[in-house]
Amino acid sequence: MKPNTAITYSPYTKKFYEGSWDQDGTDFSRDYGMTALARLNLDADVGDGRIDPINYETFRQAERDFKSGNIDSTSLNNITVVDLLEQVVRKEWRDFNAINGVRRIPVPRLQLDIPITNKFSANKKVPELAQADQKSNTFTQAQLRLWKNVVSIMESDESVLKANINPLEFEIEQASGSLAQSANEQIVTEIESGLATQAGGDWGAMVTAGDFSNRNPLNDLVEAVDTIVGNHFRPDTCTMSPRVISDYQSNTYIHASTRPDTRQISGVFPLDKMPNINTIVDVGFTNTVACVYDKRGALLGEGATVAESFRDVFRASSGYVVRQYLQPKIATSDIGVKITGVSA
Repeated sequence: MKPNTAITYSPYTKKFYEGSWDQDGTDFSRDYGMTALARLNLDADVGDGRIDPINYETFRQAERDFKSGNIDSTSLNNITVVDLLEQVVRKEWRDFNAINGVRRIPVPRLQLDIPITNKFSANKKVPELAQADQKSNTFTQAQLRLWKNVVSIMESDESVLKANINPLEFEIEQASGSLAQSANEQIVTEIESGLATQAGGDWGAMVTAGDFSNRNPLNDLVEAVDTIVGNHFRPDTCTMSPRVISDYQSNTYIHASTRPDTRQISGVFPLDKMPNINTIVDVGFTNTVACVYDKRGALLGEGATVAESFRDVFRASSGYVVRQYLQPKIATSDIGVKITGVSA
């Protein structure tokens, strides 16, 4: 009977570990007490060093078991789950862009407190022999307390034997996408609910004659930038939905014509007319707002991703459970502005 197997991937060390290491108190900043099986190199291609073995004996034993026909061995099943977890990590963000709008922070113990300090100004033109006012920082904390998103997949032996394709392989593809979609929605919600609000106007509206835009988007953006800089942050990121970026790019204050030569409505690229701000376009963002902020204060706490295989002998089925620990967090609302009413 095939044994149940658990493998954990840590974004902190970019390694795969034997066992389910997501319990309270686990420290992913080091390997103490944890058997590292392999290291993930996301810059390498599959089959060309993407999975770099660390515990070579596990891989050698898996090879011996495979050659001897012992396909239910623990070592071979470990390598199978490593491959599954590598697919989930590699594929999960390919169709979503909100991840590019946050600063990813590995959280080794599923919780992390990040100190945030206020800003103060210097004493100006202090007279001779006069004592300057004493300054001191006030600290608050942004608390990351990771939650978990879970996908459980299972297929019967009959479905595997009858299918022209491996149904579990197909469902692994779906698992990576569903985990990414959940995280993408959570990132979007945190960004759009965690910032200060500023009323804007419809960037796609035209004057009565219909030959010129009714509102200049740059006025809304400059107002937001002024607010953020006044809070001592540096705005470098703007998030929009495809409809909002389309209204922005076709606005005649941005282009002399309502038909620009190029129109990017998805992905990550510099904002036209304000190239020092990176634009993140994703269908998950609300199609009536634009968020401008300092990315350094938009955090994504990342914990382990754990995959466990299981076998239900009573129902003649096999499957996997994948758990991903994360939490997006806006450190302080002062880092940015949500401009409302920019599209209708």
